[in-house]
Formats: sequence, C-alpha cells, structure tokens
Amino acid sequence: MNDIFENDRKFKEAIGAFIIAFSELEFGLAILCTLTEFDPRNKDKFLSKYIGYSFEQKRNTLNDFIKKELPEVQKIWSEINTDIGQINRERRFIAHGFMTYSLPNENISTYVKEKGKIVEQKQSIEKIKNLTKSLYEINTGRNGVNGEFHTQFTKMRIDKWNDLVIEKNRIVYKVNNEIISQWKG
Repeated sequence: MNDIFENDRKFKEAIGAFIIAFSELEFGLAILCTLTEFDPRNKDKFLSKYIGYSFEQKRNTLNDFIKKELPEVQKIWSEINTDIGQINRERRFIAHGFMTYSLPNENISTYVKEKGKIVEQKQSIEKIKNLTKSLYEINTGRNGVNGEFHTQFTKMRIDKWNDLVIEKNRIVYKVNNEIISQWKG
C-alpha cells in the first residue's frame, strides 16, 4: 500500500514540475512578444497584453514578427517553434486529459480530442520527467526561449530600433553588465 502512495506523490511531483516549466516557457514567449511592439522602450507596458494572449497567439505574434522584421533568426526560431509545438501537444494530455484520477500505478491514461477523434495517451512518471527535461532545454538550453535565443532576439531587436531613431532615443542592451548592443552609449 505504501508503494501506491509513494507512486502517487512522485506522479504529482512530475506533473507539477512539468506545469511550472511550461508556465516559464509561456511567460518567456510573452516577454519576447513585448519586443514586437513599435517602441521597445515601452515593453513593460505591453506585458499584461501578451500575458493575456493564448499560447498560440503568442507563437503567431512571434512568427509574424520574425518573418517580417528579424528574418536572420527565422531558422533558429523555426526549430524552437517546432519543439514548442510538440511539447504543447504533450501538455494538452497532461494538463487537460485526465478523465478521472486515482492513485497511479505505472501508467495513467489521458485523453484529448484531435481532428475530431478522442486520442488516448499513456502517462508515466518517467515520460513526464523526460518531457520536463525537454522543456528545460527549450527554456534555457542552447537557443532557449529564456536563454540564448532571448538574448539574440533582444539584441537584434534593439539594434534595429537604434538604427531607426535619433541618439537620445537609443537603447543600450546589457547582459551580465556587458554591453552587447551595437550602440554602446
């Protein structure tokens, strides 16, 4: 009986870690979206707007902006966005697919509707932990939304802004107290 309760605790911990990591991803997308506004100096004013967007609206906002304004990062973004799409599908099963929950054994079935049909997926502690590791990579790994990609995207956005405006409106972009924008002030 103790194994069932221990398994239940581990299962819930795995789901919690996944949900938190996914929320970090979604917030990171909202932060990037604020930089799609005309004046990046006002990005903080737009945070509530983009937090209110659906997950897909955030992805679409970034897709459209990158395609039009930052094509230099299109290839990297496309790879990240593909990974995001795959992990979002898994999220739907984990966050929305439980019909009932009882103390888990090795696997629990989850269900979502896709293309008009109910699709079942088995969830295990190990599978959810692996998905969470994938989320960590999307968030802060190489080219992570909240890591290198964020820095590259922000730098490029600020550099384009600085090219358009007079000196008093330019922005100096620093990371770890190092100026990385082209304009140094």
